[in-house]
Amino acid sequence: MPQTTILLPTYNCAKYILKTVESVLNQSYSNYELLIIDDGSTDNTEEIVKSISDKRIVYLKNSKNLGIVKTLNKGIKLAKGKYIARMDADDIMLGNRLQEQINFLEVNPEHGMVGSWYQIMDVGGKIRSTLKTTLTHEDIKLALLFGNQFAHPAVTIRTDLVRKLKYSQEFLYTEDYDLWCRMAEVSKLANLPKIHLSYRWYANNSCSRNQRELKANVVKLLSRELDKYEIEHSTEELMLHAAICFNYGKRFFNSEDRFSQLNRWLDKVFSASKVKVLHNRLGILICRQQILAKIYH
Repeated sequence: MPQTTILLPTYNCAKYILKTVESVLNQSYSNYELLIIDDGSTDNTEEIVKSISDKRIVYLKNSKNLGIVKTLNKGIKLAKGKYIARMDADDIMLGNRLQEQINFLEVNPEHGMVGSWYQIMDVGGKIRSTLKTTLTHEDIKLALLFGNQFAHPAVTIRTDLVRKLKYSQEFLYTEDYDLWCRMAEVSKLANLPKIHLSYRWYANNSCSRNQRELKANVVKLLSRELDKYEIEHSTEELMLHAAICFNYGKRFFNSEDRFSQLNRWLDKVFSASKVKVLHNRLGILICRQQILAKIYH
């Protein structure tokens, strides 16, 4: 039995999938199955995958397009590994990701998931930026109140944990962010300070195509998370909070009035009783500083 299942859903990614699979096969860690679930592609994805000779590759094709959430949950159910490492069909795995993430989970049994830093590349593979996400569980849990702290294709999760929680159709296109928030309530999470992924962002990828539904579901998720901390919020305050999450920065916080609104809202959030009980003063201070630095960078 493989120690790890690399779960790679794909839909019409024939243009990129060969390089993606090669980046996985080039990893030093080898105790895995690469479970590729084709969600009804109409291009030549199947032909490309089947041309790759490696017995660790398991290729399955849905008889019809089920969507990302159902396809991911199908993969979770079929996974043979103790761990599930996520990967997308148009990204590139970097460094010694698999071995380093598996090592971390092996020696840190209280952690249910580990991610890594990542870089953004354009459609042609040119690197545009690097994202260094929050590292420790204590900081991640608070930072999740303000935005997603993980690159979905850069995480490795304990299979038994994700089978219990699963992805939710209710938060389509932000199903990962929802899962991390629920996971943080029952297990520790971490990011490694290594760049282990090149994430491809282009106009036709799923998140880019479905921005309206994605943002609506993120706002719904943020409201739920604020409720967990018993932070009352008006529609106006929720939109302000969402602007932080969406990294609108100076485009939104572009006046003295908006800046005052922002500081009043952060005062309200960070002075909430549950926030002060669950998080230490230094962590709260650092989180606030990071938010302001990101907005006014």
